[in-house]
Amino acid sequence: MTRYVIREDLSYCRVAGRLVFLDIQRDRYFQLPAALDAALSSYLQGAALPEQAADALIAQNILARPREPASRRPPSFTPARRSAMESGIPAPRPGPLALAEVCALVLHTQWRLQRSPLRRVLARLQAGRHTAFPAGDAPHAPAEQRLCAAAAVYRRARLYVPVEMRCLLDSLALLRFLRRRQCHARLVFGVALDPFSAHCWVQADDLVLNDTVGNVHAHTPIRVV
Repeated sequence: MTRYVIREDLSYCRVAGRLVFLDIQRDRYFQLPAALDAALSSYLQGAALPEQAADALIAQNILARPREPASRRPPSFTPARRSAMESGIPAPRPGPLALAEVCALVLHTQWRLQRSPLRRVLARLQAGRHTAFPAGDAPHAPAEQRLCAAAAVYRRARLYVPVEMRCLLDSLALLRFLRRRQCHARLVFGVALDPFSAHCWVQADDLVLNDTVGNVHAHTPIRVV
């Protein structure tokens, strides 16, 4: 039986019995026609893939031959159970330097998103994970209080930046703000159907830093960076 893999730039999850895809090269979410969805779902569970379905999925640049990178599977990470926004801890007042820093990060992140495909933006984000700290000085997991405090400073300072808030823009800018303080977190993309909704947020272990638990649980994770 011929083996195929999901193209590296694609990630997927199952929502309400259907596959949903995120293509970070073309900056889009999409679904397959019912027949192709059923064929690919069965194949991902170990069944044979009919030749006609395989040809159609290859033509649509969804499947690739085994010489391509390994298939990207649905993300696995700790589900969100708590929210820093709902903790009831007062947010510290941001100083002038924090205000200027958050403004600069938001504007620079907006500039990047306008000029680069999501794939390139995420590649820089992943590369920054390994270069944000001095060589030989790997960061230890920060105390939760320190992580929450940094996220709270960002959220409060963000209110003064004259740019419309958007989940992707602010999640990326928040991650950069946290890394400057040697705080590690992950970017999570999620989707919902009926009606369709795409969302993303920042999470550290089971703690959401810039959203509520309820809103996060309304979306199925499709990619974790």
